[in-house]
Amino acid sequence: MTAEKFTVQASESETSSVDEKSHDDDPIANTSYQYAREDVYAPSVNSLVDPEARPEVFKTTFHEISAVIILTFSTVMNTISTGVMQIAVPALGREFEISGGDLSWNATSYQLMSATTILLFSGMADRIGRKRLVVVSYAWFAIWCLAGSFTTHHIVFDVCRGMQGLAAAACPSAGVGILGSTYKSGRRKNRIMAIFNAGAPVGLLLGIITGGISIEYISWRSIFHFYTIIFTVLTVLVIFVVPGDSINDNIKFTPKEIWQRSMELDWMGALLSTVGCIMFVLAASQASSSINGWATPYVIVILILSLVVLAAFVWWESKCERPLMPLRIWRFPGFAINMVIVLFGWMCFTGVLNFYGGLYLQNVMGASPLLAAFYLFPEILASIVAVSVISSILHIAPGRIILIFAQMLFVTASLLWALVPLGMPYAAMVMPALCLAVMGADLTYNVVNLHTLSAVSKNEQSTAAGIFYTINHLAGSLGISLSTSIVSSILRKEVVNMPTSPITAPILAKAYKGAFWFATGISSAGLVLATFTKVGKQGAHEEEKSTQDDAEVACVLKPGETTCGIRRRGSSGGNSSIIFQNVDEDANEAGEMCGLLVGEHARKGYEAVV
Repeated sequence: MTAEKFTVQASESETSSVDEKSHDDDPIANTSYQYAREDVYAPSVNSLVDPEARPEVFKTTFHEISAVIILTFSTVMNTISTGVMQIAVPALGREFEISGGDLSWNATSYQLMSATTILLFSGMADRIGRKRLVVVSYAWFAIWCLAGSFTTHHIVFDVCRGMQGLAAAACPSAGVGILGSTYKSGRRKNRIMAIFNAGAPVGLLLGIITGGISIEYISWRSIFHFYTIIFTVLTVLVIFVVPGDSINDNIKFTPKEIWQRSMELDWMGALLSTVGCIMFVLAASQASSSINGWATPYVIVILILSLVVLAAFVWWESKCERPLMPLRIWRFPGFAINMVIVLFGWMCFTGVLNFYGGLYLQNVMGASPLLAAFYLFPEILASIVAVSVISSILHIAPGRIILIFAQMLFVTASLLWALVPLGMPYAAMVMPALCLAVMGADLTYNVVNLHTLSAVSKNEQSTAAGIFYTINHLAGSLGISLSTSIVSSILRKEVVNMPTSPITAPILAKAYKGAFWFATGISSAGLVLATFTKVGKQGAHEEEKSTQDDAEVACVLKPGETTCGIRRRGSSGGNSSIIFQNVDEDANEAGEMCGLLVGEHARKGYEAVV
């Protein structure tokens, strides 16, 4: 690479230190460009654009709001399933004449397929375009909702649910990737991400209301007809309203190029992770339906094989050139411990409290589907309050304090469910338990999601978000499977003690409380871990930096010309900067050179902002 023009503008004290430094003696400049760009330059950059201004990709505020709402349905898609299952599980059990582990697959098949393929689709989003993946996801979800509405066997229904889960796997990470790369860190981004995450309570509301009304007055099949219509319309709207990201959506790929880019993905890692997770959940579900439970020989074999396959997945990811889940991501500050907290939190929330809370309302309290939907409605109000509050305090309150408080809400909600006596009025303990659980989930979701996006570089945001959503979905599957094993074990003991007696509401209440005590235990573990997190304020640091009159690094790429500048942060000797012009016609090489400059001057107190 040759430079046609080299200009230095610096204060007197800095000029000599820059000019006298030779390239040959520069250890940073002699490192590979790949290292400089990925490990030094990219993570340290922000934007010259005001983070509170509307991004230029949106023509008007209405356009911006419309695009954000459309993308928000990628999170709506996930919690719709949760809301529906809270209402529809008893009806599905009667329709297909199933119970226990077989019945739990109605919920776990969706979450399991989502969990095991999210990372694959996250990588695909970065290679073929995030907007393209959102379009395909919405269309795919609509197709399999329609197919599921016509099934007559529970296994076929479970397959359709799993196919719906594939759409739920592809969509959220692509959607959050678009927003994450469009908005710069700041209060505006906090509000946008809060709206995006508000899709969770909206989806829960849609699932509960449509589930209750449809089952009470029509049938459970009409629920999926309704979703088919919604997501068919959304598919069209994404094409014409949502802007593409700046990575691949603006590039027109031929089918051959799409195939080649897809083949770059870690398909072996995807296979190992999918098989391992499915086998583990299968072992848990079979333990719940087998007479000997976890002591059943084939259950033990499946469990051991699943652990071996998952260990092989981790080994493969450490050796693979382009891994599905780069292990280095787990080394980012606070990432690993926050993922474990999410695992425990969602095992408690989705895997136990939501699933068995809905069953408790209908099978123990005797509520009809419509009345159960009414009982669950306070969840929505509590969620809206939680999302509104969290969007206003993320830049003020430390994330660690919010996480600790959220885990305390999980523990309290679990205890209320575990201790509620038969005949206790709904408003006394059940309603507070529902509200506290969903508030804990919303607080945890927002804090960890934003921390995940801010902890990694822009190029890895979809992958990091994919890991977050993987843990989220996998936790639900594991929670349902493990808690179902506990419930089935208690019911088997009751049947042995009273073989001629029917399974009454008190017996079901006792069994369900076994699951609620399990939720208390895992949420308590999450609370302990939350005390060790180091999550700070979200959006505050960037705002503080933007108020300073510091010089910045500017990289402006023009045809045949590259301008790259560095200005020292907090310098008092004037406009100290280094300008490089016409470095090369290749913008990528110019960007790499800028990365080298950032690496060189980072030791001298320079701040890089693009």
